[in-house]
Amino acid sequence: MASVKNKAVLADVIAEADALCARHDQYVEQFVTRANDELYAMLSDMMRVQEHIVASDCEEYIIKSLRRTLRERWDIKTQKNTSVTALVVRYITRGNRQLVHNYARTIDTAIAAGITSATLVDYIKQQGSIDALRKKTVDKARQQQQTQRAQIMQQNLARYLIDNKRVGKIEFANGTSKLAAGAADCKFSVNLSTFIDGEERVVASIYPCSFIVDYCLGLYKLACEAAAMDDGSGKFYEFCKANSLNMDVVHRWMRDNNIASRGDAENLVRAIYGQEPEQAPASETAANEAYALTA
Repeated sequence: MASVKNKAVLADVIAEADALCARHDQYVEQFVTRANDELYAMLSDMMRVQEHIVASDCEEYIIKSLRRTLRERWDIKTQKNTSVTALVVRYITRGNRQLVHNYARTIDTAIAAGITSATLVDYIKQQGSIDALRKKTVDKARQQQQTQRAQIMQQNLARYLIDNKRVGKIEFANGTSKLAAGAADCKFSVNLSTFIDGEERVVASIYPCSFIVDYCLGLYKLACEAAAMDDGSGKFYEFCKANSLNMDVVHRWMRDNNIASRGDAENLVRAIYGQEPEQAPASETAANEAYALTA
């Protein structure tokens, strides 16, 4: 049970904390919030200058004049490919590259979203803040890069399989299947097979679907990355566990796909990642990169 002395100390602490809470709220209102509002308004004005320049009939003349003034008056040099937005921000703030980059990116992101200087302040507030807007932009750009990279790797794998792999030949009862050839968005056909009377027989040919083909290529790539790590170091086990792969099944998959060794798997990983055979060992490059994605 708390003593009278302890209660008194607690009351003093609470009173002091409550007073500081009120003071902090006042600080946020007077300095942070108002400072942000003023900054957003300034960015809106900078954007208005940018709009004025772009809409004028003498944009090139104005740009050259701003560059010359920056160089002669403040010894600030700009590159010829500097955007109008960045040039305007640099001229107004004369700040460092990072500051100019952040402000210019905010304005350019708003322009890409169809926002004008008249509504920029509301747009930034809706996004949360300049930092929140910047993070969303960076995350979106990173996601686009990852998507593009995945597409390139899928294309590399498809090209490699078509040019280099001959796993086997399928004979259909009614002749050669042309399902994939009849689908503009599919390079491969997908068939279901099972063991019947000691033989693996095709029991169905799946309707052409690019989504299914992409998924199958993704599984092929994943198994190949696993096989390239089978060097006894434990990475193979960890990678298989992280990606719900069975190690014995991966070994059987290698046999069925004429991948005789870890070295063959490494070479295929190179092809998928767009690397040449004479580069550094795949275990130090592409395969390690695949492992890092799951670590």
